[in-house]
Amino acid sequence: MKLFKFRTMDVMILSDNSFFKPTALYKEFMILDLIEKDAHITQREIAQSIGIAVSLVNNYLDVYEKKGFIKRKYKSTKSVEYFMTKSGLERRKLLNIWYLNASYNVYLSAKDNIIMFLDQIIEKGFKRILLYGAGEVAEILLQVLNDYDKLPLKILAVIDDDTSKQDKKIVSKLIINLNQISDYNHDGILIASYKHHISIRNHLESIKYPKDKIIEFFQ
Repeated sequence: MKLFKFRTMDVMILSDNSFFKPTALYKEFMILDLIEKDAHITQREIAQSIGIAVSLVNNYLDVYEKKGFIKRKYKSTKSVEYFMTKSGLERRKLLNIWYLNASYNVYLSAKDNIIMFLDQIIEKGFKRILLYGAGEVAEILLQVLNDYDKLPLKILAVIDDDTSKQDKKIVSKLIINLNQISDYNHDGILIASYKHHISIRNHLESIKYPKDKIIEFFQ
């Protein structure tokens, strides 16, 4: 029996800002946003949040101050308080709109790839499936299916080995343990994990779960 594998988009799903390329506009938005949220933030904290050198942060702050976006009040040689000007607040709002638009375009591109992937599953005869892995991948898959409900595919539940997640819900789907899969009339299990997809597949094979019902999101 064949183990189905499908090619998907080369996208890493992360919870922080490390996915996005730190362009000048992105760094400007992040620095102004950080300052607006915390007037007492240090240059080192800004550098760590964005992933750039402290010296670069100082250079950027000099530029923003000359442009009238921020003002600095020196409490001591090492302690600085930042103030956003009206011009700086308007600039941050504009950058925020551009950032959201760019992020939305990334989402649309990823969504199209996920829908193509799910179409392949449906063509193979999978209509009622379980997800394995109650993490970010499963959450994105479920959100896309919620947004695009025309696909004849139903996610019945989400399997996870973490007992602290079991009996809770992710995007309205119940998180179950592996022993409960017999309670669901399903066509297959989609491994929705990047970090653990190999160990999950091996675990399913070790319990004699049919290989032709294992669907892998990542190769």
